[in-house]
Amino acid sequence: MFRKRQKTKNYDAENEILLENTEELPDLNEEVKPPKKKLPGWVIIPALGVLVVIFFICSKLFGGESQTVLQLETVAVKRAEVKEDFSISGMVNSEKTKVFYSPVNAPILECNAEVGQTVKAGDVLVKYDITTLERDNQQSELNSLSTKYTNQDTVEQANRAAASTAAAESQASSSVQSLKKQIQDKQAEVDSLQSIAASSQSEAAKNAAAAAEIQKKMQENLDNQSKQKAIKENAERELKDMSSTDTKYNELMSTAQQATNNLSNLEIAYRELENKLSAVGSSDASGTAQVLEADKQELAALKSSLTEMQNSSQSGGTATGTTNAQKKNMQVAENLAELTQLTTEELLSKGKEGIKAEFDGIISDVQVVEGTSAVQGGQLFTLVSNQDVAVELEVSSNDFDKLIIGTKATVKIGQKTYEGTLTSVDKIALPNAKGNPVIGAEVHIDNPDDEIYIGVNAKVAMTVAEKKNALSLPNEVVNTSAEGDFVYVIEGGIVKKQTVDLGVASDNMVEIVSGLKEGDQVISDVSGDVEEGMQAIAISGEE
Repeated sequence: MFRKRQKTKNYDAENEILLENTEELPDLNEEVKPPKKKLPGWVIIPALGVLVVIFFICSKLFGGESQTVLQLETVAVKRAEVKEDFSISGMVNSEKTKVFYSPVNAPILECNAEVGQTVKAGDVLVKYDITTLERDNQQSELNSLSTKYTNQDTVEQANRAAASTAAAESQASSSVQSLKKQIQDKQAEVDSLQSIAASSQSEAAKNAAAAAEIQKKMQENLDNQSKQKAIKENAERELKDMSSTDTKYNELMSTAQQATNNLSNLEIAYRELENKLSAVGSSDASGTAQVLEADKQELAALKSSLTEMQNSSQSGGTATGTTNAQKKNMQVAENLAELTQLTTEELLSKGKEGIKAEFDGIISDVQVVEGTSAVQGGQLFTLVSNQDVAVELEVSSNDFDKLIIGTKATVKIGQKTYEGTLTSVDKIALPNAKGNPVIGAEVHIDNPDDEIYIGVNAKVAMTVAEKKNALSLPNEVVNTSAEGDFVYVIEGGIVKKQTVDLGVASDNMVEIVSGLKEGDQVISDVSGDVEEGMQAIAISGEE
């Protein structure tokens, strides 16, 4: 509560009485003067109002009633450890579940599996009546062989396609290298022609006709090269989408190879023509410039072909090989085939062995009872581990930033507390039963015991942020407005609003990132009576 000290005006009642006692009485012997006329009320009242205003202003200017000085409790900015905790409830579920299937067709002689029952690894849960295990498995063996052959054919077809693709890629790589060599040679020719063009102005005009003829042949050679390139590229394009077993495969391969050979011969001839042209020379600088321009255009065409070929190689062709889904499907099919191809002797051995628990856990589901017949591949019961367990959480999408994989947690199940670790966080928020977006997460229980119950609620607490030796204040002394967070401090006897930046916050403390320093005194009385500009004296509220 703010404490205000009030001043009262004292009046000297004795003087007033004295004045009344010493008031002079009129002399009866003197001539009585007529009484003065009184002023009307409409004049007196405004005059009195003016006098009151003048008196009020003078009292303020010349030391009237002084402003009240408040005494406010303060708390010091101190360094402390601040932890931000996050609590949520979830459901305990097993991380390891196994559904047991029957390996044989036989009646159930004894079923020791009951829902909710705790079992140990090695416990016999199902026993068979082995007298009926005389079934002929010939059809099962044939089905198993068919499955294996089908899978083998799928793999061989995929490998064949992969080999064809690899061959095409190898050929494409060879073509890329060849184009690079052509570009290198053509660049050298262009460089040479540029050198010739610089010094060809002094050459004689007598070789003009011979140079023109050679240039004509060179152009014809380039045209033939373009044709051979087109033949080669068309053949290679068709080969990409063709299996090596197709009838036209070898023919196209031969066409492509022949075009490659022709192209190589044309390139050799072109170089010979270039040598001749170099020996004969050109009639003038303009002729050399024309040849140079033609070579530059061919060089640009070669570079463009190289770019297209490289882009085609990077984009990749048709996917070959088997997909992961195909591999998994084939594995499942082979597992089932192996299960059904067991010989009578193997089935009898499986029947004698019965079904045993493979790990410690709890029976969560039973599909058979004693006296009924189990079907090969049919579901018997489900076993969930009570040692590999986790708490499944549904976290509000507003709190997703608090979920950091690897964060340690405390898990309370019933009256017991366990240690846990946040192991997974979904990457998508989905609506829950109430339509609110939530993110799924899982906290693994690090130290489980036999007292853990599956399917019950658990309370999870995690420290999501922690700052040691941080400047801090109690939460209740920090105010929030549209402009941001602030506190009230006293400077020079005057209350001042100080803007602050906050960091990690616990239930009762908050980190001060900026705006204050250690030891600063902050007003802890945050009632509505505190205002900036008040006169106040700080009184420490700490012992």
